[in-house]
Amino acid sequence: MRRRRRPEAEKINQERWLITYSDLITLLMIFFVIMYTMSKVDMYKFVNLSASLSQALYNQNQVQLKGLGTTGLIAAQPSAGPPGQVPPAPDFLKTPEQVAEERQLAQIKLQLQSFIQKQGVAGQVVVEDKPKGLLISLRDVILFDTGKADLKPEARKLLDGLLPFLAQVGNPLEIEGHTDNRPIHTAQFPSNWELSTARALTVLEYLQAKGIDPKRLSATGYGEWRPVASNDNPEGQALNRRVNITIERTSAINGPADQAPNLSGP
Repeated sequence: MRRRRRPEAEKINQERWLITYSDLITLLMIFFVIMYTMSKVDMYKFVNLSASLSQALYNQNQVQLKGLGTTGLIAAQPSAGPPGQVPPAPDFLKTPEQVAEERQLAQIKLQLQSFIQKQGVAGQVVVEDKPKGLLISLRDVILFDTGKADLKPEARKLLDGLLPFLAQVGNPLEIEGHTDNRPIHTAQFPSNWELSTARALTVLEYLQAKGIDPKRLSATGYGEWRPVASNDNPEGQALNRRVNITIERTSAINGPADQAPNLSGP
């Protein structure tokens, strides 16, 4: 008498091919990445391609395969960063110049953090690493009087202390002025646009007067339109009134013109 195969075992064997198929797709992705590595392509196109392939193949946190284990789930590595955002390129994808720049910016960040702690202004000055570059955010209370764009004496002292760090590299310096949503209407500043722009220009002119190459400098005023906190309370408004100095990455500057800018703010 012929022995019949158990249906469950047959079902398991039929679905084993999914594992092989997954391995094949992974190998294909690696193959195309290697092919692009061997060819001379634009670095940004390569990074975008690699990120797109990774997102397309591994955007699921779990893949269900029936008949494997008790849960039938294989955990996949979650993608890093918010959806749709291209992750930063790892060091092996960067040029030697980019690697050197990253190390230099990381060193400056550590030095700035130590300086801020020694000066006792940790609550007024914040240093953050952003995709665009190294961000130094200064609260307005340490720089200006309310509704004014003239530097306080302590602001000049603080900026003098920041100068050696800004002079370590020749990267462009972008200076941004920001306000809260409280309206202002004076002869000098008809709106927050004028106030934020005047404050950014004041900082720019001070840095230029202290020897920073003017070709490195740019200033922009954003008024109340790029808040980092809620304007519904005094605490949030205080955080929104700030001047940002960004030591820009040259890789971010020299990227393709059609690359979407980061508008989320610091």
